Amino acid sequence: MAGTINSLGIGSGVLTSDVIDQLKANDEELLVKPLEVKMALTEQKKESAELLTSLMKSFKSSASALSSSTLFDNKTVDVSGNAKVKVEAGAFIDSFTLETIELAQTSIIKLGSFNDRDTTSVASGTFAGTETLNISIGTKSYAIAYDATTTLEDLMQSINDATSDTITATILQTGDNAYSLVLASKETGADQAITFSDDGGLLDPSLFAAYDATTNPGGMREVQTARDATFKFNGIQATRSTNEISDLVVGVTMTLKTQGDFSKVDIGQNTISVVTEMQLFVDSYNTLMTNLHDMTTADLENEVAGIFNSDSFVRSIDRDIKDFINKTEINNLALSDFGIDIDRYGKMSFDSSILEAKLDKDPNAVELFFAGGIDPKDSSHVNGFFEKLDDKMKDYTGYNALLSNFEDNLRTRYDNLFEDHASAVESLNDRYKIMAKRFAAYDAIISKINAQFSSLQMMINAEANAKN
Repeated sequence: MAGTINSLGIGSGVLTSDVIDQLKANDEELLVKPLEVKMALTEQKKESAELLTSLMKSFKSSASALSSSTLFDNKTVDVSGNAKVKVEAGAFIDSFTLETIELAQTSIIKLGSFNDRDTTSVASGTFAGTETLNISIGTKSYAIAYDATTTLEDLMQSINDATSDTITATILQTGDNAYSLVLASKETGADQAITFSDDGGLLDPSLFAAYDATTNPGGMREVQTARDATFKFNGIQATRSTNEISDLVVGVTMTLKTQGDFSKVDIGQNTISVVTEMQLFVDSYNTLMTNLHDMTTADLENEVAGIFNSDSFVRSIDRDIKDFINKTEINNLALSDFGIDIDRYGKMSFDSSILEAKLDKDPNAVELFFAGGIDPKDSSHVNGFFEKLDDKMKDYTGYNALLSNFEDNLRTRYDNLFEDHASAVESLNDRYKIMAKRFAAYDAIISKINAQFSSLQMMINAEANAKN
């Protein structure tokens, strides 16, 4: 203020800029400062409301997770024998037995041996062009061309090129100067048997000469016969073309490992995910309630009050949630029957062993209480505990819900206070600009009067001195 009327008070010594500053400071204390205090408090409430909304959403997420039936889909698998069993989430399966009678096998055929693999031709006779070796497997047939120059190596390569999706051909050295072509099906099953015929009959007969331990130990023989797997599921015999069986029970894959094996397979509820989610729920609840307590409780001894101590809406949240948890029952069961306890200070604790025992004994009953579903007793639909809690939390955290409206009201209040504050500051500034101008005018008048009085005083003093 002194910067704009720095000569104020020179004439009078009374109407100074300090007087205006003091008057303005007094008006600011009465008119502006209360608005600033209210703005600061409302800003704190806005931040606290945002925190409360975040905590409520986190608590709702925990309730929502426990209300989902998919939480109970994960199973544990314990196999006593050698079979391998995988159960997908959501599969409806109880424990069962699996007996492996015969494993599924590929077809393996070793042809007669040759002295070398890459120099001697495997064909003989008169060729008009090329001849054909026909190989069949399942529903597929392949024509393998050969001529007078074809070696064992050439024949192997031609077979692999033509049958790469179903057969593998290799050359096996069985002894000194003894090489045999081995054909093996890539898939198991009785329909994977390999057969062949030589149309031209010009391939070396030793390739197809039958094995004899005495007379022809290097001859052709069926090393392994293609066959289906034979097994018993819960005592019922079945066959499949592979040892991995995924079409018997939806969501269950069984792999046969050892012929003659008897495996007992126990399917149980995977308790880890359920217990983990319950602990997250408890932690979320305690965090929410601790913050609600700090926001609403007054400490009279230390004269400290929570930011929402006088707000009935925020104070009611604590009571509403606690009443729901303490009073809601499903089929005569309460949350306390699953290991949850709330002490006299309002802190929730969780005994996971109680919930685990419930899950081991009757996982379907736990799922019915948590997530709801069809009650097997009377086929009625039951709304689960956490399903109901999730719905209740939607009243607070959903779009245009209670907390959203509460935050909107705080933002509106802050905006109104901001406008009122700006208006008050502007009004005071205008008032004291006018006052400064008036003080300057009054000061000029007083200065002029003082000057006139000073001249008169000098005349009086001169007259008095003359008489003396």
